[in-house]
Amino acid sequence: MGDHRPSEGVSRRKPWFLSLARRYVRSRMRRSFDGVFVSGLAEARRAVESGPVIFAANHVSWWDAFAVVLVDQALDAKSHCLMDASNLANLPFFGWIGAVPIHRDDPRAALTDVRGAARLLDAPGDALWVFPQGRQRPAHLRPLGFERGVTVLARLTARPVVPVSITYGFRERPEMTLAIAFGEAISDAGAGLAATLEERVEAGLDRNDAFLVSGSGAYAPLIEARGRSGVPISGRLLARLGGARA
Repeated sequence: MGDHRPSEGVSRRKPWFLSLARRYVRSRMRRSFDGVFVSGLAEARRAVESGPVIFAANHVSWWDAFAVVLVDQALDAKSHCLMDASNLANLPFFGWIGAVPIHRDDPRAALTDVRGAARLLDAPGDALWVFPQGRQRPAHLRPLGFERGVTVLARLTARPVVPVSITYGFRERPEMTLAIAFGEAISDAGAGLAATLEERVEAGLDRNDAFLVSGSGAYAPLIEARGRSGVPISGRLLARLGGARA
């Protein structure tokens, strides 16, 4: 990793590009999902307003980056997100919406990156998103396998860590529904932080499952569901063709 350059904690966010990205993300997710729903948003917004916050989420798919952009706007936060350095090098425009690199394959470089990212948590409204699993994993697999970087980050910054649970599920349409649950903030950055964080993220995943199955829980739409009535035109045409032949 001789070509690694230490992170200075300098934001590359470009407001004009972020504005375009937010509109694109909302349009893309509206086309691709049967609704995006979130619980605990008001509490998370109050946490961001009172001081810098670390959001720690399970990592399910590449859609997670879109989810962060969508939720960041709803939080009215100035968010950054740790992103694998090689992926960010291939997709540098993510830096313009707040991604900062972490070199996961080099522990010393990764620690430097975490220290640099910690400098971005300076004032109320600042938020840093991390995915402690370090890789994509189905939401139902246990244990979640959180790595220790989030504990190091919490100790460096003395900032609360808010658990975020992300679940993609199918209901009554071919498109997935996305459910996101914010949990209770963790202020103790002691040795048990990672275990407590996993427990609270898992509890949020359980709440997401209950919502997707039965609609239970206090979830508000960031993007409305498509609705349950009606059959797509292609299905109606096939049904009519089948009926005519019969």
